[in-house]
Amino acid sequence: MKLILTDIKDGTVRLHDLDEERVIQSMLHHIGSTDPELRDQLIYTVFYRFIIEDEQLTNEQLTEMFQTTLKYHLFYGIGETASDTVFTRAFSTLLIALLVYQDRQRGFLSETDIDMLKAKLLAYLDCEIDTRGYVPGKGWAHSIAHVADAFDELALHPHLDETEYGDMLAALWNKVMIPSVYVHDEDERLLNPIFALLGRGMDEHELIVLLEDLPARLRAQKQQLEPEYYWHVVHNVKTFLKSFFVKLADVNRPKLQAAVSETLQQI
Repeated sequence: MKLILTDIKDGTVRLHDLDEERVIQSMLHHIGSTDPELRDQLIYTVFYRFIIEDEQLTNEQLTEMFQTTLKYHLFYGIGETASDTVFTRAFSTLLIALLVYQDRQRGFLSETDIDMLKAKLLAYLDCEIDTRGYVPGKGWAHSIAHVADAFDELALHPHLDETEYGDMLAALWNKVMIPSVYVHDEDERLLNPIFALLGRGMDEHELIVLLEDLPARLRAQKQQLEPEYYWHVVHNVKTFLKSFFVKLADVNRPKLQAAVSETLQQI
C-alpha cells in the first residue's frame, strides 16, 4: 500500500492504471492506521489529490465513499479514550471535509445526505471524548480540530438552512468547555466554522447570549468538577476567547468584540 500510494503521490502511477476500487477500498480500510506516514502523508494526501486537485473520481465513487465513511468509520470505537480507534474517527472527518467541499462544486450529494451528515457530525462531536492532539510515535489524532474542519465545510454548504445554525453553534461552543486541556490550536479550528456561520448570516446576538452566559456556566462547573479539571475548563475558555478577540480584529463586528472582551474580564 505504501509503495503504491508513494508512486501515485510522486506522479509515476495514475489511479486509472490500477484497480481503482481496490485502491480506494484499501485506503479507506487503512484510514486509521497508526503509521503516521501511511495515514497522514500518503492516504490523506492522495485522497486530497483524487478528490480536490485532479477530480479523478466519479460522482458515484464519491457518494459511495461518503456513505461508507459515515456508516463504518465515523463512530468506530466511539467512547474509547487513549485507544488507536481515534485515528479512524479523526481522519474520517477530514475525508468528509474533502467530500463536502467537492460536493459544493459538483452537487453529487442529496439534501437528505446533507441532513444526515449534519445529524451524525453533531452526534459525533457530542460523543467524542478522545481529544488528544499529537500522539508520540503515532502522529496527529486531533479529533476536535478535524471535525471542526468538517463543520467548516458544512457551514458553507447551500443545503444548510439558517434554522440549523443554532444547533451547530451550540455543539461547537460546548466542546470548548471540556475538562481536558487543548494545546494544539483546537480553539482556532473551532472558531473557523463559527465565523463561517456568521458569514452565512447567523445573527451575532446568538453569540453574545452565549458569551454573557459563560461566567455563570463556569461557576456551575466549579461546583461540579475537581479543582484540577475546573481549571482545565477555564484554560480552554480563556484561550478560546483570546483567539476569538484576535480573529474579530479582521472583521467589522465591534459589538461582538466588545462582548468577548467583557466576558474575558469577568473570568
